[in-house]
Amino acid sequence: MFIINSKEYSEIIKLIDKKIEGDYWDYKQEWHSDNERLLLDILCFANTVHNKDCYLIIGVADNGEIIGLTENSPNRKNQAAVIDLLSNSMFAGDFVPEVSVETILVNKKEIDVLTVFNSYNVPFYLRSKSKKYHSIVEGYIYSRKNDRNTPISENSSMQQIELLWKKRLGLLSPPLEQIVSRMRNKSEWQEIGDTYYNVFNPDFKMKEEWDQEEYRDYKREYYSYNQYNESTNYINLHVLCRETVLKEFQVVLLDSGRYKTPAPTWGFIHDPTRYSESLYVYKYILKDSIDYALQQFIYDEESDEARIAKGRFDEVVLYFENKQEHEEFHQSIEAYPTCVENYINDAKLKEYHISSNNKLEIKDCTEKLITAFAFKRFLSDYRRKKAGVDVKRIKSISIRHKSLDLLCPSDIAEHRVDINGTGKVTHFLYNRENRKAVNSYCYSADKYWTRDFLNFIEPITTDWEIDYSIDICNGYEWRCTLKYDDGTSKLISGNVVPPPFSDDVERRIRNLATFDENPWLFT
Repeated sequence: MFIINSKEYSEIIKLIDKKIEGDYWDYKQEWHSDNERLLLDILCFANTVHNKDCYLIIGVADNGEIIGLTENSPNRKNQAAVIDLLSNSMFAGDFVPEVSVETILVNKKEIDVLTVFNSYNVPFYLRSKSKKYHSIVEGYIYSRKNDRNTPISENSSMQQIELLWKKRLGLLSPPLEQIVSRMRNKSEWQEIGDTYYNVFNPDFKMKEEWDQEEYRDYKREYYSYNQYNESTNYINLHVLCRETVLKEFQVVLLDSGRYKTPAPTWGFIHDPTRYSESLYVYKYILKDSIDYALQQFIYDEESDEARIAKGRFDEVVLYFENKQEHEEFHQSIEAYPTCVENYINDAKLKEYHISSNNKLEIKDCTEKLITAFAFKRFLSDYRRKKAGVDVKRIKSISIRHKSLDLLCPSDIAEHRVDINGTGKVTHFLYNRENRKAVNSYCYSADKYWTRDFLNFIEPITTDWEIDYSIDICNGYEWRCTLKYDDGTSKLISGNVVPPPFSDDVERRIRNLATFDENPWLFT
């Protein structure tokens, strides 16, 4: 099973919720029984005038009802099978549509998503066809317009074909839009010195320029101090078409140049009683912006150093799907500023190291880092709440692991570990004869790490079932009790089957303290 990224997953969910088909998505209750019809759908989605990726959502009825697929669903295909189908077809100019097949879970049902990626190599058409195909016509240009495909026995209209050729020649959208769209395919670009140019259209360039005089007095932003090395530099990046500057970006080089990104945008949460004053200040990037497209383009995903630096940058910069989500996020905090208090207080428990002799700079950067970490968590929970998740704050967790007499190797038959947000970790050991506690160990863990652990397990345990027990005598059973700030609790139990992500949970628990006895947890 392929794992689709979160942005694409959200897009697919939105398209299913529309309950109607459109110009870049279509529903199929099941996979095509005829490969010729599958090829037709791919050709139609490959030949679109717009610049969006197209989705064939399989496992959904025409009315948007989620039917789902199983291993036994007829004619079900994986990515290799679809690519093989295309490879065995003879396309004009040897330009083959780029596709992927991924599986997602929606309402606990499997849905296959066949993505046909946007391309400027349109129109795609067959110069000859397989003898197995009887209806598709070689030389015909099949396309998608609104929610309709060209019938298999017909050619696209002259107007549609003309638009497809204009798309190929770059006559349908401004140069900047074309450059941004082409950024997604890094293989189209070559880097020579400080300049990137598009191999298919060398008039499209991106050029980096150092201006030491301009940035001489620039101070490090707060996110520089979340890097392993706070050394920071700035450059300008110009996007050009025929030497005309279409857009200019300020690019920041972090961790001694290991990672570079367009400088994020400032965001301000205003005091509702005094709007001219800001309660919180943070930085963000919109995922549908040119800045984000450029960030993904210049990111060297093959570099471990860049990956680590990017991860630390992403910890303290917010990413919004679009302007609407950003505005709604703002409104939710400005209307009820107290909603982020717990998040701010949790972030204050962390130690921050600002290497500066300026006390005001230390105070300013520390406050901004606190806000960044707090808002990052709040944004995640905000999205979960919008998705209908009952987000709660865990006050404590208790895990009991009981070994049955059949397999008990010693007089100790049960372990219990209690963890609460105050930093207290207690480990109890019970004997086999009367199940009384014979030993107890108390540890004072760092409050930040215990609170961080409880925040880490909250979204995980939200999806945990109540009972993971199976009808088998395996010699032990476990029970996990979660207590929440609102006075409610949740009990989860099991035996041979541990809950999801239990390895991560156990690892984090063992890192909270140096236990005198190795605690029994889920396994």
